[in-house]
Amino acid sequence: MARLLYFASLQDLMGCREESLEIPADWSVSDLLDHLEGRRPELQRMRGRYRIAVDLEMSPESRSLAGVAEVALIPPVSGGRGPWVRLGQDPIVVDEVLEAVRRPDCGAILLFLGTVRDSFQGQTVERIDYSAYQAMAQAELHRLAEQALASLEIGAVAVWHRLGPVAAGEASVAVAVASPHRRQAFEQGQWLIDALKAEVPVWKKEVGPDGSVWIEGDARVSASAS
Repeated sequence: MARLLYFASLQDLMGCREESLEIPADWSVSDLLDHLEGRRPELQRMRGRYRIAVDLEMSPESRSLAGVAEVALIPPVSGGRGPWVRLGQDPIVVDEVLEAVRRPDCGAILLFLGTVRDSFQGQTVERIDYSAYQAMAQAELHRLAEQALASLEIGAVAVWHRLGPVAAGEASVAVAVASPHRRQAFEQGQWLIDALKAEVPVWKKEVGPDGSVWIEGDARVSASAS
């Protein structure tokens, strides 16, 4: 039986400050959050705004909960700020990304959506399958988003990267930056998506009617049949 702790607005949303829950041994943090969102659907729009502490250590959504004693959902502290970061298989919801950065003191919001193209070098692309070293990818997304945020005297940053299969025409990554003026938003938005593509351990496999290939840096490596 694990102890669940909620603070500030999350305490209000969940209707209690703490509760006990029997957590299945094969659950990860992500599975727990899915369970809690099933009970309180309003919690879903806040996902990525708060951090998760497992047995007093900040943890990614991929962390196993086998044998844990305590899980805490922790909103940003008073006077603090932090980026909104999400990594997972759910389709990107643009309104959630925009809402995460909308601020009354910011007159510019830049939104970048990376979408899957339906062809590459004359070859049809039906979908891209995204995979990741998830714990490290989550940490790197936070690090880069925090770096972009630190460059803004006033502003907000949000990043959402999908995993799993993403069909041609669908968004696979979203970056949003809010700032008082457009120049900073453009600069930090471009820097963030470029850094994300270069540094975060997320890989993609292009899948089409003629087979599939892994995209690794500038190389295209034939993949086994899927």
